Amino acid sequence: MKKSIIISAIIVLFLLGIVIGAILIKNSAEAKEEKLEIAEQNDEEIYDECTEEYESMNQENTLIEETSSESEKISPNCSIVFRRYYNECGHTIEQYSSVPAELVNKTEMDLLQQYEGWTVEEFSRNQIVLYREFDSECGEHYVLREKDGKVAVYLRVGDSEEFVEDTDIATEFLTETDRIELQNGIEANGRVELNQLIEDYE
Repeated sequence: MKKSIIISAIIVLFLLGIVIGAILIKNSAEAKEEKLEIAEQNDEEIYDECTEEYESMNQENTLIEETSSESEKISPNCSIVFRRYYNECGHTIEQYSSVPAELVNKTEMDLLQQYEGWTVEEFSRNQIVLYREFDSECGEHYVLREKDGKVAVYLRVGDSEEFVEDTDIATEFLTETDRIELQNGIEANGRVELNQLIEDYE
């Protein structure tokens, strides 16, 4: 008898739990629908407020970006590339240098004051590229030729060539093609290109 009463009580409680759960779910769904209807009715107002807030945030971000780019400072590890273009020969010579101590923690404006006549092509904490044009020849037209069984460096001045230095590269170990090219003269514009050519033969 007691068992049947306990079982009946459990079944009743179980059914009550199902009914209460169904009612709660139904009420929750109705509440969500009401909120959606209210949101749809006020859609224009919500959109306008969000748009204004978004535009305001965008303007603030733009101001922050502009300020940070203006105040970007040169780091001690920064390198400077001096890019020189020579109108007479049409060559561009690049020279790499570390930043002078007096420019560390300086801005782009400070840099321009230090290097008048130069244009800043790139400016960041770690690399600066300066550009300038010159109405002359670059004066760095090198020629590699064979001299006494070694590769030698000559500087072209006008129509003549001046001996600059010998290298340790023996021509006897080069290919036939390389030796023919050296007899005709291999041109290099600037020290960077010259050093690269010498490295290729080593």
